[in-house]
Amino acid sequence: MEHSFDIHLAKEIGLEESIMMKHFIFWISKNKHNKINNHEGRTWSYNSVSAFDGLFPYFTKKQIRRILKSLLDQGLIIEGNYNKAKYDRTKWYAIVDESSFVDMGKWNCPKGKMDLPKKENAIAQTDKPIPYILPNNNTDINTIYKSSIDLYNDFCLNRFDAPAKIDGVQGKAMKSIIKYLKSVSKKKGSDPDQGVLDSLKYIFSSWDSLEPFLQKQVKLSQINSNLVNIIQQIRNEKKSNNIAQEIIAKYQ
Repeated sequence: MEHSFDIHLAKEIGLEESIMMKHFIFWISKNKHNKINNHEGRTWSYNSVSAFDGLFPYFTKKQIRRILKSLLDQGLIIEGNYNKAKYDRTKWYAIVDESSFVDMGKWNCPKGKMDLPKKENAIAQTDKPIPYILPNNNTDINTIYKSSIDLYNDFCLNRFDAPAKIDGVQGKAMKSIIKYLKSVSKKKGSDPDQGVLDSLKYIFSSWDSLEPFLQKQVKLSQINSNLVNIIQQIRNEKKSNNIAQEIIAKYQ
């Protein structure tokens, strides 16, 4: 078995991360073209840390956990659980920007129907369950992260007629936005996850009410930096509009 990495990808996300990402690109491309492991509109690959340990003997288990966490934190992959048995802690992974990494072959991913030797295939995709590993605490945020990215993507499509471009920096920014909006929702006694989605819908639908400078700050990293100002301006504009409507109504 041979491993490789793309030098451009390694420069962007890290050498070890690029090696692991190539693994996900290969398997998710294979599964997509073979029409398997499809859940919630995404194609998934699954493995446990012990399986990764067998696939990457030059990484320690600690390194593998760190690499996976790095890819999650950079917003490159998301984590799920589609195991049939509740005690099965095998992790499932999907690529956030599947269209670029798999469909468009941005990083030289393989195309077409691919079949590996049975021995290698078994090691990679039929690992035994790991019943004693606690569930990852990032599962909830990964779920809300996907929905939030979808809202942002719709915003970009409607405003610029182009899909959102999400790299590691922008992925981190979205997670920071989610964290802030969750804290605000909790203080108000609202459901945190629904509060995040409702807040994002409110912000994106009210974007034209912002001052020209903020309207141009459309990257997630920029939105994150200006989030408090954005929310405050939208609130003030809505209040102003309400007062104006009341005045006009009196003289109609």
